[in-house]
Amino acid sequence: MSFLASYFPWHLTAGLYAGSLLFRVFRKDRTAGVFLCMGFIANTLFLISRSHSYGIFVPVNLVTETYFLPWCLALLTGITGYFEKDKPSAVYGMYLIFFFSLMALLIPVNAHPPAPQHDTVFAPLFFVAEVMAHACFFLGGWLAFFCLIKRTEMPVFNNMAIWGFVLYSLAQIFGAVWAFEGWGAPFHWSERHLQSASLWCFYAAYLHLHFSSRWTLKGKMRFAVVGLIMILVFNYAYYIK
Repeated sequence: MSFLASYFPWHLTAGLYAGSLLFRVFRKDRTAGVFLCMGFIANTLFLISRSHSYGIFVPVNLVTETYFLPWCLALLTGITGYFEKDKPSAVYGMYLIFFFSLMALLIPVNAHPPAPQHDTVFAPLFFVAEVMAHACFFLGGWLAFFCLIKRTEMPVFNNMAIWGFVLYSLAQIFGAVWAFEGWGAPFHWSERHLQSASLWCFYAAYLHLHFSSRWTLKGKMRFAVVGLIMILVFNYAYYIK
């Protein structure tokens, strides 16, 4: 175990994220923000240490979704809360960060050993784009869910879905190049690739339905929530099996 890993285990990161949510529940917003920032820093240090698990830098271990997803969600939550001045979105984002940091404790993922297939810049580029897209889809779907049950409007959920689609499209390009360099073909009829294709088509349909006169705000919200459920099933079916 590296020096950083010994001082910044995932338990610390998850604990700080849990603290941010706890203080938010008690309406201590300033303290909650401090804990969120500390959790983000601890998350960053954990990812750096994980990328050196084998004594050398393995980039794909820096961006493994199980541990990189809470980092992406914390980043998006900070951006929506601080730069967009969208406090409700930032508050709801804390619930997602806590949930996925807890899932990382319950379903740990081993670091990838050095391998020829990972010795390309397109491997980490793929994971960065895909996980950030998943974070956008998750946050967008989660905000849409609260809009539906609370009958409020948080238009940022639609922006999250749009940016998620852009990033996910880039991920498909990076992934195709990586697959060609590592395995000799840009696409394989595997479960992983078919799930990616179905998710891309789902959000492509979401965007194209904007041109329909019957496409309502409530319809967008429901679509976004279904997308969240799809990614949850795909992600954890992949890691649990």
